[in-house]
Amino acid sequence: MLDTRLQQISFWSRKYYRRAIQLIGSHFYLNPKPDLGNSILVAGTARSGTTWLGDLIASQIPSRILFEPFNPDLVSDYRHFPYFQYMRPGTENPEFYAFAQKVFTGEIRNGWIDRHNERLISKVRLVKEIRANLALKWLNENFPEIPIIFIVRHPCAVVLSRMELGWATDRDIEPFLSQPQLVEDYLCPYMDLIRSAVNSEEKHAVIWSVSNLVPLKQFSSGELKVVYYEDLCTQLEIELEGVFEAIGYKYSGLLFASTHQPSQTTRRASAIVTGTNKIENWMKKLSRAQIDNILQVVQAFGLDHLYGDSTLPLNKKV
Repeated sequence: MLDTRLQQISFWSRKYYRRAIQLIGSHFYLNPKPDLGNSILVAGTARSGTTWLGDLIASQIPSRILFEPFNPDLVSDYRHFPYFQYMRPGTENPEFYAFAQKVFTGEIRNGWIDRHNERLISKVRLVKEIRANLALKWLNENFPEIPIIFIVRHPCAVVLSRMELGWATDRDIEPFLSQPQLVEDYLCPYMDLIRSAVNSEEKHAVIWSVSNLVPLKQFSSGELKVVYYEDLCTQLEIELEGVFEAIGYKYSGLLFASTHQPSQTTRRASAIVTGTNKIENWMKKLSRAQIDNILQVVQAFGLDHLYGDSTLPLNKKV
């Protein structure tokens, strides 16, 4: 109990310290060279570990962190796009291209985007994003210089986290259904399933499934560097070697103390703060019925080869 309490105190002291640093870094920074090759994109669903993975990379490579620029609610330059913009590969969209280029060259400055930046001088731009999953292949086609790291986490863990935060379900599903090309290309076989989702956990599972289905279907085997959250938790050094290889940097193995610390978006009730197991927490908090409901949705979307009712990923080939 005492160790857990000390861990919580240490967590909050570090978090407040980082916030203080970010107040400076978010306003008085120099953007790295605008070459597209100086940018890295870390993508995944919300609550999948994107912030943590971004922090791990930035602990070795001095980075200007751009926090979730593809947010139409908080980034005025992006307000004309849906909450989860789908981009059909091979199509043209000059407005979307112009915005993405502004992000990847670092020309954009915005209070929301820069809120987690801690460095005045950086080597690269690290774009951390949870709303661009449906456009990743298009971004890869149009900006091939930019390495993409895609992180996946167990659907039950993601659903639990979203539910604990009281996040929207219908509001997040609506942008999927309102985009005819997305429905035509991917969602037609699942429309009855999506509309029949009633329970909160089923709707959150739909969001997880769509957000992972599209990028994993669009990229051929080996094209997209996929990282599993659970593997980061259980074999961190091995996974980071692969991540750094994918982004074109050598992993030195000499991480700063922040490597094993909570990310900037960690909540008070998160397992890493309370001292509980980070990858098994959902098994204790979700009921058997909730777990079954989530996994049935995942199975219906054909993604049950990734995860089952165990904590670890089942199949690393996507």
